Amino acid sequence: MIDSHCHLEMRDFESDFSAVLERMLENGVTHAVSIGSLAQNERIERTLDIVNSNNFIYTTLGVHPKSSYSDFNNISELFENYYLSNREKIVAVGEIGLDYFFNSGIATEDIGKIKRLQEKLFRFQIKLALAKRLPIIVHIRDAYEEALGILKDCMNTPAGFFGGVIHCFSAGNLDIAAEFIKLGFFISFSANVTYKNNENIRLTAKSIPDEKILVETDSPYLAPQVFRGKRNEPSYVRFVLAKVAELKGVEQKKFDELTVQNTVNLFSLYDIEGFYPAVAYKIRNSVYINLTNKCTNRCTFCPKYQGGQNNFNVRGYNLELKNEPTAKEVISSIFHYYDFDEVVFCGLGEPTLRIATLKDVAMTVKEKGGGIKVRLDTDGLGNAVYGRNIARELKGLIDSVSISLNAQNSDFYDRICRPQLNLKGGNAYSAVLDFIKESKKYIGEVTCTAVDLPGLDASYAGRLAKGLGAGFKLRGYNDVG
Repeated sequence: MIDSHCHLEMRDFESDFSAVLERMLENGVTHAVSIGSLAQNERIERTLDIVNSNNFIYTTLGVHPKSSYSDFNNISELFENYYLSNREKIVAVGEIGLDYFFNSGIATEDIGKIKRLQEKLFRFQIKLALAKRLPIIVHIRDAYEEALGILKDCMNTPAGFFGGVIHCFSAGNLDIAAEFIKLGFFISFSANVTYKNNENIRLTAKSIPDEKILVETDSPYLAPQVFRGKRNEPSYVRFVLAKVAELKGVEQKKFDELTVQNTVNLFSLYDIEGFYPAVAYKIRNSVYINLTNKCTNRCTFCPKYQGGQNNFNVRGYNLELKNEPTAKEVISSIFHYYDFDEVVFCGLGEPTLRIATLKDVAMTVKEKGGGIKVRLDTDGLGNAVYGRNIARELKGLIDSVSISLNAQNSDFYDRICRPQLNLKGGNAYSAVLDFIKESKKYIGEVTCTAVDLPGLDASYAGRLAKGLGAGFKLRGYNDVG
């Protein structure tokens, strides 16, 4: 288990801090993210001392919407200083967001002023996260619609998005949760899911996709029902995990593995044994495999190259690989998920550039049985890369292949796909057409795709695909995943 959100620097833990960590590990909570605050008098030095003394604890940097701070320049300066000296342990910007819960007695005009300041602070810290290519941890109280609007606005920029989580979700509204998930956010549940009167939160937890859930304590706050009114601590995340697994009707061990994988993917955690970030991610009923970030093309429409950002984010998953995974690591990552019927070699790189690993993984998936289908999404240049017919090698391993045709002729293909191959006696577009023909001989289902860009003759491309015996699918621009 991972406690994805706690506050270990608080004085509540000082009297028995070592015992708190011991109980955490004794109860199977192997790692935790302890939130680091840049606000005044909120003990950032204590947080950093904790995380740098314990290799199983990570931290973040941010200012809570209700914390005290001097100005944005001060926040920026503190952020830079602490981030540069603790980069390996800082996994996100947070917690940041909006908190519109106010005690009575505050004048209406003052409430309006506070809300505007919170919004400015929120937007400012989202920009900090984008600049450092970090995910965000979002705190929201009585302001879900407003926060959703800000996040939609901030993410609709060339700077992109590097993932995030709505922490301690309390809206009890499935439609709101679904909107955040559409944006690519994970949803984190704390022990409020165990409280007797929170049936709406339980219904939300039961209904949202398992692969988008994290668990947390938010300790020392929000102790689970069995300890209500007492101090919370990371070891109690087990009660949250058990309750959500029960709501889902999933074996607790399976759900534990999945939430660990979710947390590893969100925060790009590389030192958790048996778990690997950016390798596998689930969308709908398919598990997608990211074998490499290398590619044979440099397509103008690829999110990696838009806005000069080198953005590897797909639906909230950061697919930038630190190391290319082995077949064993890929298989482990696939089966941390459950309830899927297809494995897709895709990612933000060309999977056939790692053809040996691809074949090993596909073979293992087939051997495990269960009727899992295997699909390959490729640019169709594999035969040209290897100088041999790899389509024939995929017979019996790949059930369907989606090939990026993307053009009606070689001139348009070269302009938008910018192939990086040095082909003697031919061109990349001809190589793609040849791969389509060969795939038809050895793979059951072949589909050609094209991105709907200005200048594309989609009708001609569709007829061309049909003439080669393949299906055709027109993809929307920036419709990734």
